[in-house]
Amino acid sequence: MKMITANLTNNLKFRLFMGIAVILFFFKIFVPAGDSPGYNIINEILVALTVISLIVYLIELMGYKKINPISMVMNVGILNAIIFFMISFSGSILNLFFDNLQGQPGLVFRIISFFYVFLILSFLAYIFLTFRELFFLKQNRNLNTYFNTMVVFFILASLSSAFDTLPDLSFIKNTFFIISILLIAINSVRISWIAFLQKKEKISLLIISIVIAVLFIVNLVNSSGENIHYKMLASFSPSLARFLNILMIYGAIYFSVLFFTTLFHLPTAEAYDRKAQEVSSLQYFSKLITEVLDFNDLAETVTDIATRVCNADASWILWSGQKEFTTIAHKNIGYIDARELSNFIYKNVKNKPSNGTEVLSLEKFEKISSLSENYLSVAVSPLKIHNELKGYLIVAKKNSSIFNDEDINAINTFSDYATVAIDNAALVEESIEKERLEKELDVAREVQRKILPSRHPEYIGLEISSVFIPAFEVGGDYYDFFEISESKLGFVIADVSGKGISAAFIMAEVKGIFESLSQTITKPKDILISANKILKRTLDRSSFVSAAYGIIDREKETLTISRAGHCPVILIRNGQAETLRPSGIGLGLNFTEHFDNSLDETKINLDDEDLIVLYTDGITEAKNTDLEDFGLDNFEKILIENAKASPDEIANKVIREVTVFSQSHSQYDDITLVIFKWKSKIKSDGEKEWQSSALPLKIKEM
Repeated sequence: MKMITANLTNNLKFRLFMGIAVILFFFKIFVPAGDSPGYNIINEILVALTVISLIVYLIELMGYKKINPISMVMNVGILNAIIFFMISFSGSILNLFFDNLQGQPGLVFRIISFFYVFLILSFLAYIFLTFRELFFLKQNRNLNTYFNTMVVFFILASLSSAFDTLPDLSFIKNTFFIISILLIAINSVRISWIAFLQKKEKISLLIISIVIAVLFIVNLVNSSGENIHYKMLASFSPSLARFLNILMIYGAIYFSVLFFTTLFHLPTAEAYDRKAQEVSSLQYFSKLITEVLDFNDLAETVTDIATRVCNADASWILWSGQKEFTTIAHKNIGYIDARELSNFIYKNVKNKPSNGTEVLSLEKFEKISSLSENYLSVAVSPLKIHNELKGYLIVAKKNSSIFNDEDINAINTFSDYATVAIDNAALVEESIEKERLEKELDVAREVQRKILPSRHPEYIGLEISSVFIPAFEVGGDYYDFFEISESKLGFVIADVSGKGISAAFIMAEVKGIFESLSQTITKPKDILISANKILKRTLDRSSFVSAAYGIIDREKETLTISRAGHCPVILIRNGQAETLRPSGIGLGLNFTEHFDNSLDETKINLDDEDLIVLYTDGITEAKNTDLEDFGLDNFEKILIENAKASPDEIANKVIREVTVFSQSHSQYDDITLVIFKWKSKIKSDGEKEWQSSALPLKIKEM
């Protein structure tokens, strides 16, 4: 909205300027020139309005552009050069028209005269605005009064040209003119923007300012006299001719002062450039601290800026790697040179307190002749993160110039900022890695959730309860149920070693293996042997799977179970806890006959109210504040005390006690609990019978 308003305003100012210029054009072309006061007043008013409207339009136009003082000075020089050539060659080009039409100026002459003067008028307006911009540039105080006062006397001095025909009142013209010159001299010394230029720009400005000052003087001389240029300008508007002279004087004085001011600033230009470089570098690093940057890119930026700030020849970073210090981010130095110098530097600084920048001479470096460049001294600044030394910023110089106090202070400050930026980059990398791991864990949790049974089978006479509580970091817990036949129920519980998405994918494969084998093999031991052979293609040496596979035969009322390195199965009977520990090593630990021979198979007869409990070590290894395990004894105690309850109530009781026990310690492993409760009905004749032996298998929502 602001941009639209500004464009409309700018457009209106341009239209106003063009409207007044068109009126002035028709006035000068079609109204005969005369010496009457009325003609002169209208003429000067129109010229003044044209100049003012043009200046107002240019002020608005220049306000949208970034001010570059060197560019503006160059533009003034170019316009002065154009005015110089116009004045120099206007006589030869326009003399024919002037000689032939001097007594009777015709339409062609008036048109040529108008556009010639109008071009000069446009140049003067731009030059005046340039002086205005340069006057206020980089000023800390409000100097509007000084400049506006000078402008007022410019106008009065220009308009006072009307007193040229009145010798008795010439003192008024001279008074305004002298005051204008005094104000020009006073305002010309108010030059603040030079201090903000670099040394190269100041040297260029010295040459440019003297050339432009000479051009202003030459144009001032050529604009006074009887040449064609002056006659055309004076006949068009005496006030404009006087304004041209005043502006040429302003330019000559201003650029003369600019030359000497720049000359006086030159000795301190290098020091200013250095400080400006330091400030801009620190500002840049302050920005980098809040940005996401690759560590290597950041290190390259550190050495690049360090080289420029210290006016050095090379720089690099000696960074602490996993095992030793390595050189990185080489700036203007080869890897071999940096490595040789780093070895020498590290020997000299490793046993010293790293409190600040230290300057080392390379005269005693025995391998200096082997270097590709003749480095004579280095400045070494430690890079510390949380008081831990992470490396060194090294800056090297070839020539005989030494690192002075300003260099050392700059490196100290710079290395502090660099350390913060590097630390921030490391934190960003850690954050990105953490986010990546979180996404990986989300995938693993989803995999784990989908492969665990959402329903468990329901037999009349057999109650089942299962609980799974995932840890924050995904493990590999797995359990499942398999309908082998109407009278047999297979089940498995397993725990994949490791955590994260790899464990989740192994667990998914284990699920497929057991689902397939349970349909073709009837003995738990044989199922585990076959599963181990299949996993040989999947598991590496660092992975294994602990598992327990069992079958409940409801007709024979037996439990057959085999265990491959998993937690023992707990049997609660008549208020006593018994652990079933058939021997066996984990799946994937061995793929020879040793695995087959290590496995054993246990078979027991089931009694009424028997509890069969399968679990993973997330229960028994849950820890409290003192890092004590919940333990198997506590677990069995809870099972015995609540043996008469339903499996769901027992499971809830176990989970509640484990949670209370480990409430001050985070859960680091999955908790998996599967409970079977066996119930058999005894007839009066002493024969046992299933309550629903003829009923098919049903599936119940968990």
